[in-house]
This record gives sequence, C-alpha cells and structure tokens, in this order.
Amino acid sequence: MAHVRQQIRDRVATTLTTAVTLVSSRVFTTRVHPLNEDLLPAISVYTGSESSERYQAGVTDMNRELSLEIDVYVRETSTFDDDCDAIAVQVEEAMAGDFTINGLAKSSVLTSTEIQFDGEADQILGVAKLTYQVRYVTAINDVETAK
Repeated sequence: MAHVRQQIRDRVATTLTTAVTLVSSRVFTTRVHPLNEDLLPAISVYTGSESSERYQAGVTDMNRELSLEIDVYVRETSTFDDDCDAIAVQVEEAMAGDFTINGLAKSSVLTSTEIQFDGEADQILGVAKLTYQVRYVTAINDVETAK
C-alpha cells in the first residue's frame, strides 16, 4: 500500500480524469511535467503542506490536515479566465460529489482559488489553482490505512 496522502492524491486524479471532460483525461499527479500545446488544457494534482496532531489524549490516532492543490492549465488566450472557470466548475462539482474522497478523508473543502498567468514556461499559460483542505485520520503506527 501507500501513504494515505498518496492514496488521496491518486483517487482525486482518477475522479477528475473521469469527471472533467474539458481536459480530455490530461490529469497528472505531479506538479512537474512538460506542458506543451498538445497537452493543454490539463490538470495537475499534488499535495502541499500537512499538519498532524494526536486525535485526543491517550489515543493513537492522528488527525491530519492536508493541503491538496489542483492546478488547471489553459492556453493564454483572450478567454483564459472563462476557460479556467469552465474547468473549475467541473473540478468543484466532481470534488463535491466525493467530498470524503472515497472514504479516505473525513472531509475535503475548497479553501481558495487563484487565477493568474504563468510566463515561466515556453508559452504563457493561464493557471487556476484550487486549494482544498483535506482532513483525514490514521493510526500513529499505520499511515497506509485511513480511519
């Protein structure tokens, strides 16, 4: 098995691959990948910071708060804001339809959305970054099984 964090990332990518028809299955589980013209629009799913604490005194469960990032990449055009929003609609609805991420999480909540240009690649991209706060629980000695 894998860390529950990875299982969450993989499950979200699978869900988005099926539900977000506007990206034609171009969903990656890493923040590092080439994005040429043929791969746009695309989505990148990755995890950022995570905090954890004991669920309650005397219990060996860990309550974990994970920052899950979903980046939407589109071509820089005069409609990039609309393109980002159209894909974000499908992302948000897919995430809301499985807010426990197939039982791996207690909850997943959209906490912020940023839409901006990224000019560091070979081409200018429109990027929408959707950040979800995902709460999940594991035993302190078993990080491969969600509780």
